[in-house]
Amino acid sequence: MRRWIVAGLAAVLVVVPSGTAVAESGDSGLRDSLDALVRSGVTGAVVRVDDGKRVRTVGSGVATLDPPRAIRGSDPFRIASVTKTFTATVVLQLVGEGRIRLTDSIERWLPGTVPGGDRITVRQLLNQTTGLYDYSEDPEWLATAMADPTRGWSPRELIAVGLGRPPLFPPGTRWSYSNTNYLLVGLIAEQATGRSLARLVADRITSPLGLRDTYLATDARVRPDHIHGYTANPDGTRTDTTTWSPTLAGATGAVVSTQQDVARFYRALLTGELLERPQLRDMLTTVEVPERNGGYGLGIYYVDTPCGRVWGHAGDFPGYHTIAYQDRAGKRSAVLFVATDLNQEPGSLFDKTVNAMVCQMMGRS
Repeated sequence: MRRWIVAGLAAVLVVVPSGTAVAESGDSGLRDSLDALVRSGVTGAVVRVDDGKRVRTVGSGVATLDPPRAIRGSDPFRIASVTKTFTATVVLQLVGEGRIRLTDSIERWLPGTVPGGDRITVRQLLNQTTGLYDYSEDPEWLATAMADPTRGWSPRELIAVGLGRPPLFPPGTRWSYSNTNYLLVGLIAEQATGRSLARLVADRITSPLGLRDTYLATDARVRPDHIHGYTANPDGTRTDTTTWSPTLAGATGAVVSTQQDVARFYRALLTGELLERPQLRDMLTTVEVPERNGGYGLGIYYVDTPCGRVWGHAGDFPGYHTIAYQDRAGKRSAVLFVATDLNQEPGSLFDKTVNAMVCQMMGRS
Protein backbone atom coordinates (compact mmCIF):
# COMPACT_ATOMS: atom_id res chain seq x y z
CA MET A 1 0.00 0.00 0.00
CA ARG A 2 2.99 2.29 0.10
CA ARG A 3 4.93 3.37 -2.96
CA TRP A 4 8.71 3.17 -2.59
CA ILE A 5 10.47 6.23 -3.99
CA VAL A 6 13.54 5.27 -6.01
CA ALA A 7 16.00 7.74 -7.47
CA GLY A 8 19.67 8.21 -8.24
CA LEU A 9 20.45 4.59 -9.05
CA ALA A 10 22.86 3.24 -11.61
CA ALA A 11 20.77 1.92 -14.47
CA VAL A 12 21.05 -0.12 -17.62
CA LEU A 13 19.24 0.46 -20.88
CA VAL A 14 16.64 -2.20 -21.56
CA VAL A 15 13.90 -2.59 -24.13
CA VAL A 16 10.63 -4.44 -23.58
CA PRO A 17 9.98 -6.84 -26.44
CA SER A 18 6.75 -5.88 -28.19
CA GLY A 19 3.89 -8.30 -28.66
CA THR A 20 5.01 -10.71 -25.96
CA ALA A 21 1.90 -12.07 -24.29
CA VAL A 22 0.70 -15.31 -22.81
CA ALA A 23 -2.69 -16.49 -21.65
CA GLU A 24 -2.97 -19.84 -19.94
CA SER A 25 -6.72 -19.50 -20.24
CA GLY A 26 -8.07 -16.75 -22.44
CA ASP A 27 -9.95 -13.64 -21.46
CA SER A 28 -9.90 -10.74 -23.89
CA GLY A 29 -10.91 -8.01 -21.41
CA LEU A 30 -8.14 -8.77 -18.96
CA ARG A 31 -5.66 -9.30 -21.77
CA ASP A 32 -6.52 -5.88 -23.20
CA SER A 33 -5.94 -4.28 -19.80
CA LEU A 34 -2.59 -6.00 -19.33
CA ASP A 35 -1.49 -5.24 -22.88
CA ALA A 36 -2.27 -1.56 -22.22
CA LEU A 37 -0.05 -1.67 -19.13
CA VAL A 38 2.80 -3.14 -21.16
CA ARG A 39 2.37 -0.53 -23.89
CA SER A 40 2.62 2.12 -21.17
CA GLY A 41 6.06 0.83 -20.14
CA VAL A 42 5.44 -2.08 -17.77
CA THR A 43 7.78 -4.99 -18.51
CA GLY A 44 5.34 -7.68 -17.47
CA ALA A 45 1.99 -8.20 -15.75
CA VAL A 46 -0.04 -11.31 -15.02
CA VAL A 47 -3.42 -11.86 -13.37
CA ARG A 48 -5.10 -14.97 -12.00
CA VAL A 49 -8.87 -14.87 -11.49
CA ASP A 50 -11.03 -17.56 -9.89
CA ASP A 51 -14.73 -16.66 -10.07
CA GLY A 52 -15.75 -19.82 -8.24
CA LYS A 53 -16.45 -21.66 -11.48
CA ARG A 54 -13.22 -21.52 -13.43
CA VAL A 55 -9.69 -20.18 -13.11
CA ARG A 56 -8.25 -17.83 -15.72
CA THR A 57 -4.62 -16.75 -15.90
CA VAL A 58 -3.69 -14.02 -18.36
CA GLY A 59 -0.29 -12.40 -18.83
CA SER A 60 1.35 -9.79 -21.00
CA GLY A 61 5.01 -8.89 -21.34
CA VAL A 62 7.99 -10.70 -19.92
CA ALA A 63 9.27 -12.10 -16.64
CA THR A 64 12.82 -11.05 -17.48
CA LEU A 65 14.25 -8.80 -20.17
CA ASP A 66 17.54 -10.58 -20.83
CA PRO A 67 16.82 -13.11 -22.14
CA PRO A 68 13.13 -12.37 -22.76
CA ARG A 69 10.81 -14.96 -21.19
CA ALA A 70 7.02 -14.77 -21.15
CA ILE A 71 5.58 -13.98 -17.72
CA ARG A 72 3.58 -16.68 -15.91
CA GLY A 73 1.46 -16.71 -12.78
CA SER A 74 3.39 -19.76 -11.58
CA ASP A 75 6.63 -17.75 -11.47
CA PRO A 76 7.86 -16.61 -8.01
CA PHE A 77 7.31 -12.93 -7.24
CA ARG A 78 8.00 -10.57 -4.33
CA ILE A 79 4.52 -10.00 -2.90
CA ALA A 80 5.73 -7.17 -0.64
CA SER A 81 3.13 -6.02 1.90
CA VAL A 82 0.87 -8.99 1.25
CA THR A 83 3.43 -10.41 3.70
CA LYS A 84 1.57 -8.55 6.44
CA THR A 85 -1.30 -11.02 6.26
CA PHE A 86 1.16 -13.89 6.75
CA THR A 87 2.79 -12.15 9.72
CA ALA A 88 -0.57 -11.34 11.30
CA THR A 89 -1.75 -14.92 10.82
CA VAL A 90 1.26 -16.26 12.72
CA VAL A 91 0.66 -13.80 15.56
CA LEU A 92 -3.04 -14.65 15.77
CA GLN A 93 -2.23 -18.35 15.88
CA LEU A 94 -0.02 -17.59 18.88
CA VAL A 95 -2.89 -15.59 20.39
CA GLY A 96 -5.15 -18.61 19.97
CA GLU A 97 -2.58 -20.73 21.79
CA GLY A 98 -2.42 -18.28 24.68
CA ARG A 99 1.20 -17.36 24.02
CA ILE A 100 0.49 -13.74 23.07
CA ARG A 101 -2.46 -11.49 23.92
CA LEU A 102 -3.71 -8.74 21.64
CA THR A 103 -3.80 -6.50 24.71
CA ASP A 104 -0.11 -7.11 25.46
CA SER A 105 2.03 -4.02 25.20
CA ILE A 106 5.19 -3.67 23.16
CA GLU A 107 6.99 -3.17 26.46
CA ARG A 108 5.81 -6.59 27.64
CA TRP A 109 7.72 -8.30 24.83
CA LEU A 110 10.39 -5.82 23.73
CA PRO A 111 11.30 -3.87 26.86
CA GLY A 112 13.03 -0.57 26.26
CA THR A 113 12.61 -0.75 22.48
CA VAL A 114 9.89 1.86 21.91
CA PRO A 115 9.44 5.03 24.00
CA GLY A 116 5.94 4.82 25.41
CA GLY A 117 5.77 1.17 24.40
CA ASP A 118 3.74 0.39 27.50
CA ARG A 119 0.84 2.29 25.88
CA ILE A 120 0.96 0.51 22.50
CA THR A 121 -0.67 -2.91 22.15
CA VAL A 122 -0.17 -5.82 19.79
CA ARG A 123 -3.64 -5.15 18.39
CA GLN A 124 -2.68 -1.56 17.59
CA LEU A 125 0.46 -2.74 15.82
CA LEU A 126 -1.58 -5.12 13.70
CA ASN A 127 -4.37 -2.68 12.81
CA GLN A 128 -2.04 0.27 12.16
CA THR A 129 -3.27 2.59 14.92
CA THR A 130 0.00 3.11 16.83
CA GLY A 131 0.94 6.46 15.34
CA LEU A 132 4.52 5.26 14.87
CA TYR A 133 6.30 6.82 11.91
CA ASP A 134 6.77 4.59 8.85
CA TYR A 135 10.50 3.99 8.50
CA SER A 136 10.16 3.46 4.74
CA GLU A 137 8.94 7.06 4.35
CA ASP A 138 12.05 8.56 5.96
CA PRO A 139 13.92 10.54 3.24
CA GLU A 140 17.35 10.12 4.81
CA TRP A 141 16.94 6.38 5.20
CA LEU A 142 15.61 6.08 1.64
CA ALA A 143 18.71 7.83 0.30
CA THR A 144 20.96 5.48 2.26
CA ALA A 145 19.01 2.35 1.36
CA MET A 146 18.76 3.15 -2.33
CA ALA A 147 22.46 4.00 -2.55
CA ASP A 148 23.18 0.34 -1.69
CA PRO A 149 19.96 -1.67 -2.06
CA THR A 150 21.74 -5.00 -1.63
CA ARG A 151 22.82 -4.12 1.91
CA GLY A 152 21.35 -6.19 4.71
CA TRP A 153 19.29 -4.50 7.43
CA SER A 154 18.19 -5.86 10.79
CA PRO A 155 14.62 -5.23 11.97
CA ARG A 156 15.94 -3.20 14.89
CA GLU A 157 17.93 -0.94 12.57
CA LEU A 158 14.80 -0.20 10.56
CA ILE A 159 12.69 0.26 13.68
CA ALA A 160 15.22 2.79 14.93
CA VAL A 161 14.68 4.78 11.73
CA GLY A 162 10.95 4.93 12.40
CA LEU A 163 11.48 5.85 16.03
CA GLY A 164 13.82 8.64 14.99
CA ARG A 165 10.76 10.64 13.91
CA PRO A 166 8.03 11.87 16.27
CA PRO A 167 4.84 9.78 16.47
CA LEU A 168 2.04 11.04 14.25
CA PHE A 169 -0.62 10.79 16.98
CA PRO A 170 -1.28 9.10 20.36
CA PRO A 171 -1.80 5.31 20.13
CA GLY A 172 -5.32 4.21 19.31
CA THR A 173 -6.64 7.62 18.30
CA ARG A 174 -6.26 7.42 14.52
CA TRP A 175 -5.21 5.13 11.67
CA SER A 176 -2.02 5.49 9.64
CA TYR A 177 -0.23 2.80 7.65
CA SER A 178 3.26 2.17 9.00
CA ASN A 179 5.69 -0.58 8.08
CA THR A 180 7.40 0.01 11.43
CA ASN A 181 4.43 -1.64 13.14
CA TYR A 182 4.95 -4.97 11.41
CA LEU A 183 8.68 -5.08 12.07
CA LEU A 184 7.80 -4.79 15.75
CA VAL A 185 5.10 -7.43 15.64
CA GLY A 186 7.49 -9.77 13.80
CA LEU A 187 10.01 -9.38 16.62
CA ILE A 188 7.27 -10.08 19.17
CA ALA A 189 6.40 -13.35 17.41
CA GLU A 190 10.06 -14.34 17.46
CA GLN A 191 10.43 -13.37 21.11
CA ALA A 192 7.35 -15.38 22.09
CA THR A 193 8.52 -18.53 20.32
CA GLY A 194 12.30 -18.39 20.15
CA ARG A 195 12.08 -19.05 16.41
CA SER A 196 12.69 -16.88 13.37
CA LEU A 197 9.68 -15.44 11.58
CA ALA A 198 10.78 -17.21 8.40
CA ARG A 199 10.64 -20.53 10.25
CA LEU A 200 7.27 -19.67 11.81
CA VAL A 201 5.78 -18.85 8.41
CA ALA A 202 7.11 -22.13 7.02
CA ASP A 203 5.99 -24.30 9.93
CA ARG A 204 2.60 -22.70 10.52
CA ILE A 205 1.44 -21.66 7.06
CA THR A 206 3.34 -22.80 4.00
CA SER A 207 4.10 -26.40 5.03
CA PRO A 208 0.59 -27.24 6.33
CA LEU A 209 -1.00 -25.76 3.20
CA GLY A 210 1.53 -27.27 0.79
CA LEU A 211 2.66 -23.87 -0.50
CA ARG A 212 5.93 -25.11 -1.94
CA ASP A 213 6.73 -21.90 -3.80
CA THR A 214 6.19 -19.53 -0.86
CA TYR A 215 8.74 -18.41 1.71
CA LEU A 216 9.82 -15.39 3.70
CA ALA A 217 13.09 -14.39 2.06
CA THR A 218 16.05 -13.56 4.29
CA ASP A 219 18.64 -13.05 1.55
CA ALA A 220 18.68 -12.00 -2.10
CA ARG A 221 19.04 -15.45 -3.64
CA VAL A 222 16.24 -16.18 -6.13
CA ARG A 223 15.18 -19.11 -8.28
CA PRO A 224 15.98 -19.00 -12.01
CA ASP A 225 12.27 -18.62 -12.83
CA HIS A 226 11.79 -15.66 -10.46
CA ILE A 227 10.04 -12.70 -12.08
CA HIS A 228 12.39 -9.72 -12.39
CA GLY A 229 11.24 -6.36 -11.12
CA TYR A 230 12.23 -3.07 -12.75
CA THR A 231 12.13 0.60 -11.86
CA ALA A 232 11.99 3.21 -14.60
CA ASN A 233 14.48 6.08 -14.58
CA PRO A 234 14.00 9.61 -15.96
CA ASP A 235 16.46 8.99 -18.81
CA GLY A 236 14.43 6.06 -20.14
CA THR A 237 16.63 3.33 -18.66
CA ARG A 238 15.49 0.74 -16.14
CA THR A 239 17.01 -0.70 -13.01
CA ASP A 240 16.62 -4.41 -12.25
CA THR A 241 15.60 -4.74 -8.57
CA THR A 242 15.43 -8.53 -8.44
CA THR A 243 18.41 -8.99 -6.12
CA TRP A 244 17.70 -6.06 -3.83
CA SER A 245 17.83 -7.16 -0.23
CA PRO A 246 14.54 -8.50 1.19
CA THR A 247 15.75 -7.23 4.57
CA LEU A 248 14.65 -3.78 3.39
CA ALA A 249 11.19 -5.10 4.29
CA GLY A 250 11.47 -8.17 6.54
CA ALA A 251 8.27 -8.99 8.45
CA THR A 252 6.48 -6.20 6.63
CA GLY A 253 7.15 -7.32 3.06
CA ALA A 254 9.72 -10.07 2.36
CA VAL A 255 7.53 -13.01 1.31
CA VAL A 256 8.04 -14.50 -2.16
CA SER A 257 5.14 -16.45 -3.65
CA THR A 258 3.19 -17.42 -6.76
CA GLN A 259 -0.34 -16.48 -7.72
CA GLN A 260 -1.71 -19.95 -7.02
CA ASP A 261 -0.08 -20.04 -3.59
CA VAL A 262 -1.35 -16.57 -2.67
CA ALA A 263 -4.90 -17.50 -3.66
CA ARG A 264 -4.66 -20.76 -1.71
CA PHE A 265 -3.39 -18.91 1.36
CA TYR A 266 -6.25 -16.40 1.44
CA ARG A 267 -8.83 -19.11 0.80
CA ALA A 268 -7.47 -21.14 3.72
CA LEU A 269 -7.40 -18.06 5.91
CA LEU A 270 -10.94 -16.90 5.24
CA THR A 271 -12.45 -20.38 5.46
CA GLY A 272 -10.97 -21.07 8.89
CA GLU A 273 -8.15 -23.48 8.04
CA LEU A 274 -5.46 -21.33 9.64
CA LEU A 275 -7.23 -19.56 12.50
CA GLU A 276 -9.85 -20.50 15.06
CA ARG A 277 -13.11 -18.58 14.85
CA PRO A 278 -12.32 -16.04 17.62
CA GLN A 279 -8.98 -15.13 16.05
CA LEU A 280 -10.47 -14.87 12.56
CA ARG A 281 -13.15 -12.60 13.98
CA ASP A 282 -10.42 -10.44 15.53
CA MET A 283 -8.55 -10.33 12.23
CA LEU A 284 -11.63 -9.14 10.33
CA THR A 285 -12.61 -6.50 12.89
CA THR A 286 -11.64 -3.32 11.10
CA VAL A 287 -10.76 0.28 11.70
CA GLU A 288 -12.73 2.22 9.12
CA VAL A 289 -10.62 4.07 6.55
CA PRO A 290 -13.14 6.01 4.43
CA GLU A 291 -10.50 7.65 2.25
CA ARG A 292 -9.54 4.16 1.05
CA ASN A 293 -13.13 2.97 0.57
CA GLY A 294 -12.73 0.31 3.21
CA GLY A 295 -11.40 -0.71 6.58
CA TYR A 296 -8.18 -2.20 7.95
CA GLY A 297 -8.23 -5.25 10.21
CA LEU A 298 -5.30 -7.22 11.58
CA GLY A 299 -3.03 -7.60 8.56
CA ILE A 300 -5.94 -7.65 6.12
CA TYR A 301 -8.35 -5.06 4.81
CA TYR A 302 -11.58 -4.84 2.90
CA VAL A 303 -12.30 -2.57 -0.05
CA ASP A 304 -15.70 -1.69 -1.45
CA THR A 305 -15.21 -1.84 -5.21
CA PRO A 306 -17.67 -1.10 -8.04
CA CYS A 307 -18.37 -4.85 -8.17
CA GLY A 308 -18.60 -5.62 -4.46
CA ARG A 309 -16.62 -5.96 -1.25
CA VAL A 310 -13.34 -7.86 -1.33
CA TRP A 311 -10.77 -8.76 1.32
CA GLY A 312 -7.00 -9.03 1.03
CA HIS A 313 -3.93 -6.83 0.81
CA ALA A 314 -1.75 -4.97 -1.65
CA GLY A 315 2.03 -4.87 -1.76
CA ASP A 316 4.67 -2.53 -3.18
CA PHE A 317 8.42 -3.10 -3.35
CA PRO A 318 10.62 -1.39 -5.94
CA GLY A 319 9.73 -3.04 -9.24
CA TYR A 320 7.07 -5.30 -7.69
CA HIS A 321 3.38 -4.59 -7.21
CA THR A 322 0.82 -7.10 -5.97
CA ILE A 323 -2.92 -7.04 -5.43
CA ALA A 324 -4.49 -10.09 -3.75
CA TYR A 325 -8.25 -10.18 -3.16
CA GLN A 326 -10.72 -12.80 -1.98
CA ASP A 327 -14.43 -12.73 -1.32
CA ARG A 328 -15.42 -13.21 2.33
CA ALA A 329 -16.66 -16.75 1.67
CA GLY A 330 -13.27 -17.75 0.30
CA LYS A 331 -14.76 -19.01 -2.97
CA ARG A 332 -13.52 -16.32 -5.37
CA SER A 333 -10.05 -14.84 -5.71
CA ALA A 334 -7.96 -12.54 -7.85
CA VAL A 335 -4.21 -11.95 -7.79
CA LEU A 336 -2.34 -9.39 -9.90
CA PHE A 337 1.44 -9.15 -10.31
CA VAL A 338 2.98 -6.12 -12.05
CA ALA A 339 6.77 -6.15 -12.46
CA THR A 340 7.52 -2.46 -12.97
CA ASP A 341 6.87 0.68 -10.93
CA LEU A 342 3.85 2.52 -12.29
CA ASN A 343 1.13 5.07 -11.61
CA GLN A 344 -1.46 3.59 -9.24
CA GLU A 345 -3.68 6.65 -8.82
CA PRO A 346 -7.47 6.44 -9.31
CA GLY A 347 -8.28 6.38 -13.00
CA SER A 348 -4.84 5.08 -14.00
CA LEU A 349 -4.37 2.04 -16.24
CA PHE A 350 -3.39 0.09 -13.13
CA ASP A 351 -6.57 1.15 -11.32
CA LYS A 352 -8.70 0.16 -14.32
CA THR A 353 -6.95 -3.21 -14.49
CA VAL A 354 -7.66 -3.88 -10.81
CA ASN A 355 -11.33 -2.99 -11.26
CA ALA A 356 -11.60 -5.27 -14.30
CA MET A 357 -9.93 -8.09 -12.37
CA VAL A 358 -12.27 -7.71 -9.38
CA CYS A 359 -15.38 -7.58 -11.55
CA GLN A 360 -14.27 -10.78 -13.29
CA MET A 361 -13.69 -12.38 -9.90
CA MET A 362 -17.14 -11.36 -8.65
CA GLY A 363 -18.84 -12.58 -11.84
CA ARG A 364 -19.92 -9.10 -12.85
CA SER A 365 -17.75 -8.43 -15.89
